Amino acid sequence: MSHSEVPRIELNRDGTVTLFVNVGGFEAGTPVEISGYATQTNGGVATFRDVQLMPDGYSQEGVIMVVRGVPVIGSPFKADEPVMVVAQAADAWITKLPMDTGEKPLSEAMEAAKARTGQVNIRTAWNSDEKTYHSLFSPASSYEKPPPATTLMRRSTWGDRGKPDPPGVVLGGRFAKLFPDLPAARFVDTDLELLADEMTSPPEEPVPETEQDPEENPGIPAAYTYLGQFVDHDLTFDPASRLRESLTKAQLQELVDYRTPRFDLDNLYGRGPDDQPYMYREDGIRMLTGEPMSGDPLDPRAVQLPRGPNGRALIGDPRDDENRIVAQLHAIFVRFHNRVFHELGGKKHVGFQEVREQVRWHYQWILVNDFLPRILDERTYQSVFPDPYTCITTIPRLREIDLGLMPVEFSAAAYRFGHSMIRPRYRLNRKIERPIFSGARGDTADLGGFRPIPANWAIDWRFFIHLDDGAGPQLSYKIDTSLVHPLSMLPAHIAKGHPSSLALRNLRRGVTFQLPSGQLVAEALGMQPIANEDLMIGKATTDTQQKSLAEVVPGFGTDAPLWTYILSEAQVTSWKNAGPVADKNLIPIRLGPVGGRLVAEVFASLLRGDPTSYLNAKARFEPIADFAPGGTFGLAELINVALRRTR
Repeated sequence: MSHSEVPRIELNRDGTVTLFVNVGGFEAGTPVEISGYATQTNGGVATFRDVQLMPDGYSQEGVIMVVRGVPVIGSPFKADEPVMVVAQAADAWITKLPMDTGEKPLSEAMEAAKARTGQVNIRTAWNSDEKTYHSLFSPASSYEKPPPATTLMRRSTWGDRGKPDPPGVVLGGRFAKLFPDLPAARFVDTDLELLADEMTSPPEEPVPETEQDPEENPGIPAAYTYLGQFVDHDLTFDPASRLRESLTKAQLQELVDYRTPRFDLDNLYGRGPDDQPYMYREDGIRMLTGEPMSGDPLDPRAVQLPRGPNGRALIGDPRDDENRIVAQLHAIFVRFHNRVFHELGGKKHVGFQEVREQVRWHYQWILVNDFLPRILDERTYQSVFPDPYTCITTIPRLREIDLGLMPVEFSAAAYRFGHSMIRPRYRLNRKIERPIFSGARGDTADLGGFRPIPANWAIDWRFFIHLDDGAGPQLSYKIDTSLVHPLSMLPAHIAKGHPSSLALRNLRRGVTFQLPSGQLVAEALGMQPIANEDLMIGKATTDTQQKSLAEVVPGFGTDAPLWTYILSEAQVTSWKNAGPVADKNLIPIRLGPVGGRLVAEVFASLLRGDPTSYLNAKARFEPIADFAPGGTFGLAELINVALRRTR
């Protein structure tokens, strides 16, 4: 079993660092690539990569390998602050290729590859018997199968080596498995295509605003859909996403190097004012805002995000500009940061670190006390968060140690529940209503992003969340196995090429990440799994003729894709637990036992394992009193503070 951890890091006089990496689980003489990154909360980052031979005679505990002179970019490391290090040790496949004299003809395989692609891509492999290296195209080549997935996941350990991904892909994704011993569910792609079609609604006329839309989810205003998206951008960067094609190489590298699986708002702050001063005002504390906007009578100070000459937003994570709702929510967080600065006393008495800390803690408080209670069934929520300062986890890998990596069961399945909450259209204010995507051209055709927002499109947040006693806001759509039709035709800047269907992309992603079936995960959690014949596919509305998963795809047998299982479980358990009601359309649909526990426990573990979270504050954190009328602080209160509707 291979593993790696960093027991010691030294700060050198020239500002570089030296890392001591404990490596084990490889045969003597095997070349081992040691790679990873080290970060400090002040924004300093050191990325390292080195290849060393595994020495003879090392103990079961491993051997210390030293990586010297690693440069620190961004802010210099400080000796009195903790350092977080994530390290990987992997087999390095090396081939020494002499100059090609042209005397030796290419093999048939190489000739065929060259004819097919116009070039030859030579990979290499380790021959465990001969202890020599060969080109994979060499007749003598053979290679060792990758070792089985490890069950070890230390804070400074890269999780599983079951799939021989290139180090660059692993570095960018930073993924691990919560259930490494469960076998991957296998599905035929044509069956996934069939299921994706059933999970996507046909084109429909919008329900008039004067009528009740049965697809709306009672108790979950539309703002929480986009808070969920904002949180996703804070936690992860997926290097396989087609969104990367919207980014420059520099932006892409920044995301790969600096994403942290924490609720630390790095999508808002980037690497801080020292390294990205163009996002901040001259005082290096307050954040820059953009051009003024109109459309919200309650918010005469509404502003755009700051933008460069090319129209792209100057923000910590370009993905927060991918649609015009999450972009304006990001602007609300910018303004909230500036309000916290003034509340704490202004630049004479407060620094950037203190303001950022308070903003992060208020944000984390919202996630625990407002966001999670809305999307989880009450029993699951109370079992994981019995109070705002206590987390209880039961998943073995979370109970043993808190997360330093992003679990694929969460990122590739459970947390994608939000896709079903997206409405096909949104009203931004009294005058502006638009579809999320459209085939029409022009800056005013839809809510697509990566471009300036029309000046009169300021969101009137009363249409997205309860801010006063006025009319109710638009609600999120229900958490069920139905995605609105525009999500079957994602625009090219989000999903260039095939498939453009979000449902199919999610289903294929589960196969790519070798996720287990929903039933196996339920059993691993000690729950009674729902059979395919009882999992419903389609809208959670009484006027919809739903089919069971077994009817839609008989070929699945007893297995269900984890993402589909979690969405269907939400409807099945919500309707079952509600008991007899006059109108099932009014039953709130929340995540069920499996989906809810995966989301809640990962949130809990990320917060508990983060030394900078409010759970680990030296003094017990409470929201600023003037921000929390009646002792309550949630997303609505944060928006009111940003809009200066509170003191």
